[in-house]
Amino acid sequence: MRHPTGRRRLSAATLGEVRADLVPTYDRDAPATIVHLGVGGFVRAHLVVYADDLLRSGRPATIAGVSLRSPTAEEQLAPQDGLYTVVEREPGHADALRVVGSFGSVATGPAAAVEAIADPATRLVTLTVTEKGYEPEPAGRVGGAPPRSAPAVIARGLARRDRAAPAPTIASLDNLLGNGRRLRERVVEEADVLGPALARWIEDTVAFPCSVVDRMVPATTEVARAAIADELGLDDHAAVVAEQHCSWIAEDVDGLRAFADVGVQLVGDIEPYEHRKLWLLNGPHSTLAYLGLLAGRETIADATGDPAIAAFARCLVDDVLEVADLPAGLVPEAFAADALRRFENPALGHTCAQVGTDGSHKLAQRVLPVVTRRRRAGLPTDRFVVVLAAWLASVAGVPVQGRRLPAVDDPEAEPLQHLAADGDLHALAARALGDVGDPGLVADVAATLARLTEHGASVIDGR
Repeated sequence: MRHPTGRRRLSAATLGEVRADLVPTYDRDAPATIVHLGVGGFVRAHLVVYADDLLRSGRPATIAGVSLRSPTAEEQLAPQDGLYTVVEREPGHADALRVVGSFGSVATGPAAAVEAIADPATRLVTLTVTEKGYEPEPAGRVGGAPPRSAPAVIARGLARRDRAAPAPTIASLDNLLGNGRRLRERVVEEADVLGPALARWIEDTVAFPCSVVDRMVPATTEVARAAIADELGLDDHAAVVAEQHCSWIAEDVDGLRAFADVGVQLVGDIEPYEHRKLWLLNGPHSTLAYLGLLAGRETIADATGDPAIAAFARCLVDDVLEVADLPAGLVPEAFAADALRRFENPALGHTCAQVGTDGSHKLAQRVLPVVTRRRRAGLPTDRFVVVLAAWLASVAGVPVQGRRLPAVDDPEAEPLQHLAADGDLHALAARALGDVGDPGLVADVAATLARLTEHGASVIDGR
């Protein structure tokens, strides 16, 4: 098929025409052994690439991808026979293009997901959902209505499996602390609604390893797609751009052993790795996003180019390291320094608004645990308070020097905006921090928010 650009679209029929460093040469008709829920940009640049490596080595790793709600992924990938391009971009390096062929199919909707999970060929179920994806089914859902949450879908897929067949491993690939344990709890809850025997079988036989995944994958823009088409020689509606860095650390379970052969690190104790990433990468990433919004910077790379913001982020990392208590073998100082370097990559184009989404969920894991540790140790928390206040100004629409910051999507935005309209910053801070906000922290955030309204970005460097 030709498109307005005059180019044909990437597909199995045009694969021989692509200009890429790697293309799939393996059998793409093998039955899927992996089901993935949530076919967004991140998983295309992460799990699916690891599966591509396995398939290149002759190991089974074909993926049935399912988006639970949006048909966008199916619309992008189905006409391309599941093929798409991953473009690695790093300053000082030429783009590296790789056509990935791990998707055997891409579908949409809970019914397709249930069917794929129930297939006896499925050995691994993975998912990339946001923190909101673990929430219970809506109250009052009619009994015959299809499930909407990933845990409910997984429970129904497991209910339809032949118990004589091996149980699949189920791995969550997101930034939620203890993601495997949390997913297990939610799936068992949903299974118990279907029948206690199913819940017991899941508890006894299904592994839910915790994972720590890491790769920066910004949303693909139309400008990026056009540039990729120029390089590839074909239109690719599903292409993704990513940095070179890619890692996956997971609890050591049988269902993930094959991935150890293609670079996945399997460990006995995942918690230190979770804390290292959440506090030394995700926390500073959020910091750059909110301070970038405060200072009028569009992208994370722009924010790191602001001397005051960059210095603030480095000092905040030092504050984290002072209380993180991470094993020396995890080289936390080097990890943190490398994370700050990665944020400088201008080729990624990660916007501050994109990184700043869902702060009410993210900051509870990325920032507040460090605040708690520092307050218990009698150490100052000023920098973290600035981050919390900047987030609150953006999500609640609090005017900063007479202007509103760019809005960020957040599940708590509406109630916080209502409180901000009343002008009571203390009540706003108390509502935002919830149970984790002791009176002293609430007072500090409210006072800093008041300073922001008057002095704006000058609070970053104390001017």
